[in-house]
Amino acid sequence: MDTGPNLLTNVLHLLSGIGVLRHRKMFGGVYIYCDDLFIATIHDDTLYFKANASTAADFLARGLPIFSYPREGAIATLQYYQAPPEVFVDRAAMKPWAEKALLAAKQDATSKRRKTGRTPKGNPAPNRRESKATRGDA
Repeated sequence: MDTGPNLLTNVLHLLSGIGVLRHRKMFGGVYIYCDDLFIATIHDDTLYFKANASTAADFLARGLPIFSYPREGAIATLQYYQAPPEVFVDRAAMKPWAEKALLAAKQDATSKRRKTGRTPKGNPAPNRRESKATRGDA
């Protein structure tokens, strides 16, 4: 598996085709967005995918560790799980795990909209029409 900048390049290549991708360096890692939803992060040369109550069991069943970091003398965790090793083989192996992460991100965004009654920043309003190029279908 590639590490460092090559890891990010490889991950973005393998994720291509699932939607509009972008990435941003923050908090000592790289955060990967698909269609403006945060789906993955790379920290310490390790890829982690977003999970939630409906998808975490798939990661846990594989024994994949949760993303954790030291915080105020304790260990904090986020709902992101280490990617299984086979995702680095090809797009077909990456796709089901990326789709789980995207599903979790969509579900969480929908849940936040219901709680606040607002559309999250950066996400189009539900009735807005998008072109194929915007969706990445082109």
